[in-house]
Amino acid sequence: MSNSHKVMKNGKMLHGNAATLHLASKSGGMDQFIEEIVNVAAVTAAQTAVKTHIARASRPPLQVVNGGKK
Repeated sequence: MSNSHKVMKNGKMLHGNAATLHLASKSGGMDQFIEEIVNVAAVTAAQTAVKTHIARASRPPLQVVNGGKK
């Protein structure tokens, strides 16, 4: 579990594992909570991979070099 979660419950701030457990219970259980996190991470990774691929594919394969033979 992550210790970086923070959440308000009944006007009281929960930190760390208590916040994670509260969020998990609101999500329908720990399995669903983890699945949501994994889905968000997978979508973000896929978007980054596609952006990187497009950036590499749009570069010219050869570049002009100044100078050459004299």
